[in-house]
Amino acid sequence: MTAMFWPVVIFMAISLAIGLYTYTQVRGSSERYTVCGKSMPFLVVGTALLAQAVDGNATLGNVSLVWSSNLWGGLLIPLGLAVSLLVVGKYLAQPLNEMDLLTLPEFFYRRYGKGTELLVSVVTLVCFTVLIAGNLSAVAWILSVVSGISYTQALVVGTVVILAYTMAGGLYSAIWTDFFQIHVALVGFISAAVYLLVTHGTGPMDAAVAAGKLDVSALTKLSAGALPNWAGFLSLALGNAMALDFMERVFSAKSGKTAKNACYYAAVLTLVVGGCATVMGLYSVSLVPKVDDARMVLPTLANGLLPYWVGVMVFIGVLGASMSTANGAMLVMSVVAARNLFERYRETPVDDAKMLTISRLMAIPTAMLAGLMAYVKPEPGILLVIAFDIVFAGCVVPLFYGVHSRTAKAEAAVAAIVTGTSARLIAHFVAPAEWAGLDTLVPPVLSWIGFVMVMKFSRAVEADTAVVAHGESVR
Repeated sequence: MTAMFWPVVIFMAISLAIGLYTYTQVRGSSERYTVCGKSMPFLVVGTALLAQAVDGNATLGNVSLVWSSNLWGGLLIPLGLAVSLLVVGKYLAQPLNEMDLLTLPEFFYRRYGKGTELLVSVVTLVCFTVLIAGNLSAVAWILSVVSGISYTQALVVGTVVILAYTMAGGLYSAIWTDFFQIHVALVGFISAAVYLLVTHGTGPMDAAVAAGKLDVSALTKLSAGALPNWAGFLSLALGNAMALDFMERVFSAKSGKTAKNACYYAAVLTLVVGGCATVMGLYSVSLVPKVDDARMVLPTLANGLLPYWVGVMVFIGVLGASMSTANGAMLVMSVVAARNLFERYRETPVDDAKMLTISRLMAIPTAMLAGLMAYVKPEPGILLVIAFDIVFAGCVVPLFYGVHSRTAKAEAAVAAIVTGTSARLIAHFVAPAEWAGLDTLVPPVLSWIGFVMVMKFSRAVEADTAVVAHGESVR
């Protein structure tokens, strides 16, 4: 047990209390549980979006990757997430908000039909199980470090706490706890970066440069890993447009314009927090030269080299950011399972009270599966990229076409999803290590090709049918 144990315990207790209290805000309504009655103002939506972007992957994973590889390995995570918010704000937030959706797969149902909705629901559920696992892993690492209990025990505790308040308040629990958690992270990471800059000067930065951590060849030379770095960035920047948790917050905004501006606000602050984490990673190259596990770089830095309360806020910041993202993702996965899978395939409709109960209960298997994955593969930074590779490969193309093209067809959407996702799965098993990055970049291109080819074929068939019909009418 460390000196940070009780502040962390108190933080988790407050988060749990806030989350459980939001049960009173749901008022027996599944719509309020899912999107807060679609009434949230700008600052609330922007803060909630920031809390989903700034997670264990963008903080703990970011520092670990800077320390173990280079600046770009870590910085490209928050940069990719910030760009994704800008893309969503520019091209998707307003039109999707104005459709009065409850889940993102529901858009595919309205635009392309039931079969496409099923495909998207399955793919995104797989993706977000991985995302939750990454954040549960970060929560468990922090709890383990401050308490002295094992990673497994900490994983169970963290998962149960997050599950409890997710089931209680739905999106209200996410938004209310976001305000508390993300501002602690914001203050903690800014304070830590400023403290390191003021007290240690440029010496550690010079050491990081000497160690090759800022070498731009990591972005320009294939031999230095440029392809995987850019692939990871693009996966986050575009694949995150399919983020179910982002979109729930977009749907909860009181207007399309509010949703759009909230995305821009969150993008800026994501870069601020992520940039501070990257600075901490660079300083840790010389300040934390030896650790057995790269995931312990940030805890070691915060626990031994920062002032006590700054270190506490960094610990709590990572913990809160990870809890927030896991909470939001757990919520939306349970709602998708209830609405887009369970209800859609029933012959009789489900009343609102029953839908609320089912949505809550679906969070239990979601949490168990994500927790198991976090136990088997506790790698926060890598898990995030894998998660968005999946949706980047198959779902992004039909999403953008569906929003911005009136002629997009269901057959083309299915072709894009099947082609891209299949190509990504095959590439994972057969692509050699020297082709790393292509397994991320090629599948979405194939998805686009599949979409366009099916659209052209469909138009040709329609044209031929129209000619035949015209000839028959003339006769």
